[in-house]
Amino acid sequence: MNRWDLLFAAGMFASIFVPMFTIFFVSGKHWREAQERARERRMAEHRMNARLLRLDI
Repeated sequence: MNRWDLLFAAGMFASIFVPMFTIFFVSGKHWREAQERARERRMAEHRMNARLLRLDI
């Protein structure tokens, strides 16, 4: 295997796997943010329910 074959193989590997890993890590970050927003919404709803129960409405 000469140098050009090695460079070709490395380029193919990078062009296929680097975008997949990038998408995986970015989507993981968005997923965590979405989970955190959903948790905050649930906590706000629980706080509102607790206030209504204290007021006996």
